[in-house]
Amino acid sequence: MKKILLAITAALAAMTLSAQNLDIFEFVDKNGNAIPNEATLTLTEITAEEDVFTGETTNIMYSGLSLRNKTASAQSMRVNLTIERIDNGNYQLCFPMACKTYAEETNVVTEGGEMAAGEIRDLMTEWFPEAEGGCDVILTVEILNKTGVNAYTYVCDGPTVTLHFRNGITDDVVGDITGDGNVDISDVNAVINMMLGKLEVVEAGDLNEDGQIDISDVNGIINLMLGK
Repeated sequence: MKKILLAITAALAAMTLSAQNLDIFEFVDKNGNAIPNEATLTLTEITAEEDVFTGETTNIMYSGLSLRNKTASAQSMRVNLTIERIDNGNYQLCFPMACKTYAEETNVVTEGGEMAAGEIRDLMTEWFPEAEGGCDVILTVEILNKTGVNAYTYVCDGPTVTLHFRNGITDDVVGDITGDGNVDISDVNAVINMMLGKLEVVEAGDLNEDGQIDISDVNGIINLMLGK
């Protein structure tokens, strides 16, 4: 019984610590809106910029991602970066200060740095695609304790965000009949209209792959909407 109580106490303490971690830093978008912890952002907008010196054009996919210190005091942190996919080109992260680029899948940790109370700092995290494809990146803030000049010790993890850059491609989502990236009532209606002959039948409508478009496919999409 004592061991069970200790385990419960430890679990509650860990949950409390985790909540406190998320009260130190948060990711924000280009408009300053907070991004929920563990959110996934799909980025498809591409910008062509001309170099004023060379005249060459570079394609850039901006994330617009910044990090905010939510507290009333200076805080130390670094970013744990994992590139799970990069089909071509280079990915860049400029945080806390130095800019570094990567052209392959990797896991690295940036140098430590400090942010002032209430500061919002642009991560300058973007993908420079050279062709159609995708780049998937996971960014996790690691909260640090400053122990000296440019010296830090790891304390715990803070918020995490996943970036899905997509240049000219889309990810197939099971149950997304309409192709808008979501599974919702519009997909249910699309399958019903296929059943009634009001809409052209597409392969994605046959959710259970039994060769027919029927009520079982409608139920399948509803279950996906409900997380079943």
